[in-house]
Amino acid sequence: MEQKSDKYILVVEDSQMFSRILKRSIESVEHFKVVIAESFAELKAILSENKYQFFAGLLDVNLPDAPNGEVIDYVLEHDITSVVFTGKLDENFRKKIYKRGIVDYVLKEGPSNVEYMVSLLKQLDRNQNLNVLVVDDSSSARSYIKHLLLIYQFNVYEASDGIEALSVLEANNIHLVLTDFYMPNMDGLELTKKIRTTYSSQEVAIIGMSVFGNNKLSAHFLKLGGSDFITKPFLEEEFFCRINQNMELLEHIRELKYLATKDHLTGLYNRRYLFEQGKALIDASHEKETSVAVALLDVDFFKHVNDEHGHDIGDKVLFKLGSILLNQFHAPHIVSRYGGEEFCLVLSDITEQESFDLLDGLRELIAEHCFTLDNGDILQMTVSIGVHTSRIDNLKDALKRADQGLYQAKHEGRNQVVLIK
Repeated sequence: MEQKSDKYILVVEDSQMFSRILKRSIESVEHFKVVIAESFAELKAILSENKYQFFAGLLDVNLPDAPNGEVIDYVLEHDITSVVFTGKLDENFRKKIYKRGIVDYVLKEGPSNVEYMVSLLKQLDRNQNLNVLVVDDSSSARSYIKHLLLIYQFNVYEASDGIEALSVLEANNIHLVLTDFYMPNMDGLELTKKIRTTYSSQEVAIIGMSVFGNNKLSAHFLKLGGSDFITKPFLEEEFFCRINQNMELLEHIRELKYLATKDHLTGLYNRRYLFEQGKALIDASHEKETSVAVALLDVDFFKHVNDEHGHDIGDKVLFKLGSILLNQFHAPHIVSRYGGEEFCLVLSDITEQESFDLLDGLRELIAEHCFTLDNGDILQMTVSIGVHTSRIDNLKDALKRADQGLYQAKHEGRNQVVLIK
């Protein structure tokens, strides 16, 4: 649940009604902020101020003082990723604007197109964290495709054949591979087979490209694990649509995996993940003959926070506690929200004394932390922790022992760690 910084969207539109609709829809996305220019003159004034670093621009091409799309070149000269919207669009104009390097065009036909523009901005935002590998033995083809991908805000890697591509994949977190079919050393079909031995279609999308595209070739590619196929030469519009569809599918899969394993409020793992992976971690400790510690952490007097300040403040306290835990513990340790204001930690390869020292340090860190409320007031919290560190045969029994330690910590005055062997 990372907090994103604001991203400014430039909207150039002379219709106040349409610009208000756009602004309301775009700013429904938490970190998007809209700046509106209603004329070419106002646009020039805004950009001359250098007050904003614009993430993207939505441009009407027919303004009273710029009726022939003059705004497009002007905004692109300021290195602002741009989407064009217009009431009508003929084929010649479509070709011209794509050659200028726009992301996309949208016709002003109804609410669905406003939704599309917002979706497009969200995709561009996501793309900044996505890595694409272009594999082609033609340097000019790679350069052209890279140019298109950079317009769409992707991070781009290159390889001249399948062998080089596998090295790039091993060294980097690649989300999408665009591969030509006919290459020396290792062609696109063989590369696809190699990739699928390591990465599933839910992890890496693969789009095949070929000048010699036909139904048999694309069907063979898809059977080998390809995600999509596109025939060269392609329209920029088709290229972007296919990439967007594949990236949206991967994003949807990631969201489903997140919802299946994470607690929606704190971003920590949920109980389901805890019991599945906690068992695996304990089993691994038996094989390696290493020690594991299982701890339960409970926020002291948390009911008072909800009663005195409201559940919204209580949720913010839990979110911050989750952030503290995420910062303090990393894999292979497991940190989860166990329920309500209670958290569970399964610590790997750790001695009894090390686990006590680590958890007592966490207790002190939380006790010293100042939770700032919406009205500026400062709230400080303490936690009680029970931890079990002796021979752990299964997670369920270890949690019962840790819960006994937590009960003892509460009974003996709270704000302490109690170790149960």
